[in-house]
Amino acid sequence: MKSNQLFIGLISEGSTDNRFLFSVIKRTIDAIIFEYGGVTEIYIEEIKKETGKKFVQQVIDANKDYHKENFINILLVHSDSDYHNDSKAIKKFTLLMDEVSLIEDNLICKNIIPIIPIQMIEAWMLADIDLFLDVISSTKSKSELDLNGNPEAFTDPKDKIKNALQIINLERPKKRRKDLQIAELYQLIGQKIEIEKLLGLNSFEKFYNDLINILNKLKFIYKK
Repeated sequence: MKSNQLFIGLISEGSTDNRFLFSVIKRTIDAIIFEYGGVTEIYIEEIKKETGKKFVQQVIDANKDYHKENFINILLVHSDSDYHNDSKAIKKFTLLMDEVSLIEDNLICKNIIPIIPIQMIEAWMLADIDLFLDVISSTKSKSELDLNGNPEAFTDPKDKIKNALQIINLERPKKRRKDLQIAELYQLIGQKIEIEKLLGLNSFEKFYNDLINILNKLKFIYKK
């Protein structure tokens, strides 16, 4: 079993997504290693993509450019589903993997794992409503903030969060009010949310199982 260093590259949709994902990814891998044993040092690097290109070309170009001077074992690629399931996003990733398979191994990282939150990553931020309410210092219930139900069933989870914050902010005394903004929540929730809570979401469970399979294939863990 490998026991040294694991290098992860992350291509996400934006900087706020990174704030949430970095801690979640690290702690997810830690949880997998705790269960199966394996590497002790994990490094996660942001890989930036160029705008103005289609998804497949964006990822391939960013992958190849980074690969010229750096090494990664696994590339994680985040793309919100923007839909009630992951079918549209999966089509993009199928095209991506078809193109990547045609490229020489030494030019690109081929161990690619999709991160596809249903609708958008904000659904993952709502996987633990009690934590969410604690982070925004709310005494209101999830019903009062219209946050009942499975976050993956919300058509627009980002809008749900914004509406909840608007309710909370309006309650604060004007003289002492500093409105809480959604951008402040990504890192806070990402650092605190329990992996077990995230595993209650089908899209995260898929990501989790994909990570296990590739870590096992690369012999960073041993899963019988």
